[in-house]
Amino acid sequence: MCLVSVIKTFMKKLLPLILVLSFAVACSLEEEEISTSSNLRLIFSEDTVLFDTILSARTSITKRFRITNPNKNAIAFSSIRLGKGNQSSYSLVINGKQQNDLRGEVLLGGDSLLVLVEADIDPMDELMPYIVKDSIIVDWNGNSADVKLVAWGQDANFLNQALIKTSTWSAGKPYVIRDFALVDTLETLTVSAGTRILLDNDASLFVAGTLIIEGDTANPVVIRNTRFDANYLQAPGQWGAIFFLEGSKNNKINHAIIENGSIGLRVGSPDEDDEYDLVVTNTTIRHMLSAGILAFTSDIDAYNIEVYNCGTYLVGNFAGGNYRYRHSTLTNQPSFFVNDDPMVQFSDNVQVGEGEFIVGDLTVVLENNIIWGNNDVQLISSDAGGGVVDFAVTNNIIRSNEEIAENFTSLERNYPGFFDQFAFDYRLDSVSFAIDKASTSEILSDINGLDRDEMPDIGAHEYIQK
Repeated sequence: MCLVSVIKTFMKKLLPLILVLSFAVACSLEEEEISTSSNLRLIFSEDTVLFDTILSARTSITKRFRITNPNKNAIAFSSIRLGKGNQSSYSLVINGKQQNDLRGEVLLGGDSLLVLVEADIDPMDELMPYIVKDSIIVDWNGNSADVKLVAWGQDANFLNQALIKTSTWSAGKPYVIRDFALVDTLETLTVSAGTRILLDNDASLFVAGTLIIEGDTANPVVIRNTRFDANYLQAPGQWGAIFFLEGSKNNKINHAIIENGSIGLRVGSPDEDDEYDLVVTNTTIRHMLSAGILAFTSDIDAYNIEVYNCGTYLVGNFAGGNYRYRHSTLTNQPSFFVNDDPMVQFSDNVQVGEGEFIVGDLTVVLENNIIWGNNDVQLISSDAGGGVVDFAVTNNIIRSNEEIAENFTSLERNYPGFFDQFAFDYRLDSVSFAIDKASTSEILSDINGLDRDEMPDIGAHEYIQK
């Protein structure tokens, strides 16, 4: 058979198939005729799109919802639009189209379209958060529905590569550090109770002079990231660190919450004396990508502090120095991180290059602390550098697979008796081993300002019988 005859035969067989497919497509198009009936209803996956607190002049995260057409026939929207139009603080992407007033969009039967919403709030010159509302209005076939949009706006004091002279930061508008801020040499930054310091990704606060944080029990100073969405509340690594530089001295942090950074307190202030250059009291440091307190050849006094959920060190003090920790709770149980090394470490040396070390004399006092976590050895001290080391460890509860004289050691799960460690609640349970086990000291109240009784408890929290 010649090639022409083959093609003719093939076309004769193919023609009926084409006719059938054409008929099927025609029927399909007929089924998707746009209906104008007012009886057709739509399904909205949300009736309200709610944003957490958003800093003014900052774009929010993107929220989304779907509009579904459960009907057999298609629907043409008269409009999908923002109620406040061009005056709105919100913006939309509708079915992949970035516009705030979309008209004539067709939604096939059984199909859905996606609406993306962002908020960008203009400053209102308000001290406290304020509510920003709008709605997305959807019109079709004589019907109208709306999805409410609600956000809290927060004005702020923005700092970008700021050099800070002697000044006081007060409660009200938070202070937002975009890149870095530096407390200049011989200058003092005082932070009043209730003040919020928010740091952008990779932003840090450097202290060459003096930082004094004066929170109180009811109004701690909060230092944290700039995102308030639920997914960011306990996420580590969202900003850099508070760096205390060489020459910085007379620093005091009282009643603060420091969270969600890479390093809470990074101290490198070597000097010729043993006076404490940083005193930290009644403070929580948590959810740190690397370390809670990381120090080199420095002088630190800390009591009534709790440090938890850190990636490498709860406390890491190296290259010598003078360190005292009392009535503190240092724990990495539970933790977002996997780390087989001790989470509390002290050393008279640190390696800074190939065969090159910095060595300094080391004095450590640990008294009435809970040092806990998942590892069999949670505390370690090294004198490998050859410096003079004075390591006084008394009356602590320590997770360890070995006995440590004058301390309480165990590998038993929740041996200290935390109230709810899996909720990061390290108050003491009524049957806690730590109750009444502390030695007497000059620290007469706990991290929450509660009085310690005549038989005080080990750790940052004093158990109060209800």
